[in-house]
Amino acid sequence: MEFKSISEELSALKYKKSIEREMEDYFESKGFSIIEPDIFQNYDDFLLSNFRHDSSKTVKVLGGDSKIFILRPDITSNILGKILSRWEGKPPLKVYYNSRVYSNSPGGGIKESYQVGVESLGDKPIVADTEILEMAITLMESLKTPYVLELGSSKYLDSYIRELKLNSKDEFQIRNLLAKKNKDELINLLKKKDIKSPILDAILDMEGNMEEVIQKARRLYVNYEMEGSLNSVESLMAFFKERDLLDKVNLDLSMIPDLDYYDGIVFKGYCQGTSKKVISGGRYDKLTEMFGRNVSAVGFMIDLGLATQLRYRGENR
Repeated sequence: MEFKSISEELSALKYKKSIEREMEDYFESKGFSIIEPDIFQNYDDFLLSNFRHDSSKTVKVLGGDSKIFILRPDITSNILGKILSRWEGKPPLKVYYNSRVYSNSPGGGIKESYQVGVESLGDKPIVADTEILEMAITLMESLKTPYVLELGSSKYLDSYIRELKLNSKDEFQIRNLLAKKNKDELINLLKKKDIKSPILDAILDMEGNMEEVIQKARRLYVNYEMEGSLNSVESLMAFFKERDLLDKVNLDLSMIPDLDYYDGIVFKGYCQGTSKKVISGGRYDKLTEMFGRNVSAVGFMIDLGLATQLRYRGENR
C-alpha cells in the first residue's frame, strides 16, 4: 500500500495492529496457541505437495551446501514438519500464526503478504470442520462488509478424475480450465481428447444453492468417495442452516483449491468490492503423512492486508 506521508503510514499500521490483536485474542479464546513458522522452506518438499504451483513465483535461496531453499510461500506446509516431529501429548492440537509469505512479483521484486491463520490437528473431522468454518465466518462478519463463502470438496472431483485414468498432461489442463471456470475450452478439450464424461460436462454448472447442487450431484454417477464427500457437505449444510447462514454460502463442486494438498472440504471467502479472496482454507489430512504422522488436519488463513482495508472501508462508509 502506498502512503502520502509518514503520519498516514503510522496511522494505518496502528489500525492494522489493532485488528491483529483482535484476531489473536479471538484465536486464544477458542483454545489456539501461537506458533512461529520458519522463514525458509525446503524447495523439493513444497513442490511435492503442490505440483500445479508456478515455481517461478517462489523466492529461491541457495544454501551453503548448494541446497535450494525458498522463502516460505505458504505457512501450513511450513509449520507441519515443525509440529509433527515434536508433538507430544494427546490430540487435538490447535495453533495459530501471524506472519508473512513471500513470492516473486513482476519486475523482479519480492512481494510480502501478511497472513494470520489457524490449524486444527487431530480432532474429529466433523467437529473440526464446523469449528473452523464458524471461526472463518466470524472473522468475515467482523469486516463489516457483505460477504459470501464459497465451499467445495476436493475429494469429490479428485476421486472421479482418478477413475478416468488420465495422463498427467490432460489432468493438468482439465484442472487449470476448471480453476479458470472456462467452460467452452473445457468442452472443446474433452471432445479433442475423446474424453466422454457426463460429470465433467456438467461440473461447472454444479454451483449455487447447497441443497440444489447436492441433489444435482447425486443424480449423476457417484463412487464411494464421491458419495462420502457429498455426505460430508450435507452435514455442513445442516450446520449452516442451523445458524441461518445458508444465504451466505455458495456450494461449488468444481472448485479447484489454490494449493494441491487439500483433500476434503475447501473454502474461500470473498467480500463485496474486491475480486480477491480474503479467506481460504480446507482439509489436508494426507499432507500430514509427508511429515511422518497421519492425523486429521484442517485450517484457514486470512489475508491481513486485505482484511484491514475491508474493515476500514466497512467502518467508514
